[in-house]
Amino acid sequence: MGGTIEEIIDSLKKGQGKRVTDLVKMAVDEGISSQTILEEGFLAGMEQVSDRFDQEEVGVPEILSVTRALDQGVEALRRYTGGHRQKEVGTVVIGTVNGDLHDMGKNLVKLMMQSKNIQVIDLGVDVSPAKFYRETKASKARVVILSGILPSTDEDMREVIDEFELQGARDQVYFMVGGGNMNEQLAAGIGADCYTEDAGTCAEKAYQYLTRKEKKRKRP
Repeated sequence: MGGTIEEIIDSLKKGQGKRVTDLVKMAVDEGISSQTILEEGFLAGMEQVSDRFDQEEVGVPEILSVTRALDQGVEALRRYTGGHRQKEVGTVVIGTVNGDLHDMGKNLVKLMMQSKNIQVIDLGVDVSPAKFYRETKASKARVVILSGILPSTDEDMREVIDEFELQGARDQVYFMVGGGNMNEQLAAGIGADCYTEDAGTCAEKAYQYLTRKEKKRKRP
């Protein structure tokens, strides 16, 4: 098992989408669980790439190549395992806020969400407040996750929350925020429900929100 998983990591880091797809099929044929492929293959590989990006050892073109390979791998995993085997616990909407084109952290969070059987509506990068609201309403998501690493991140995130306030829908969702320039104090200041500093914690908190019995957020 270890050999195939290690090959998935290596091919993912090289941005070899076709090879990743072939290796996913091989792993499934070997009886490796989708959870293991997600966490020990995709997530581990993405974390290594993220570390290298933080150290400026790889650039944006390499990141884009890796992201495409990841998307191919995830799609292959769904195809070869027949999709989600367990009932999804709920839906989250995730995206990088207006003006920000960074998505490495967002992609890690997305993977962790999928490993917990959460349906993820990924809006991509540079997402406007109106689009966050529109897609959340359409998908009936109960959690909205805002990502961003620019100095203006907190202001951009506040605009999203303000849009939901304007539409009278603020109390219908939980807002989670994260990114290099965010912290608990800033999150509280913009009216977010929660700040998390890593993908694992974010996925766990989202899972808790989605499995709560009440349908709407309760204001303190």
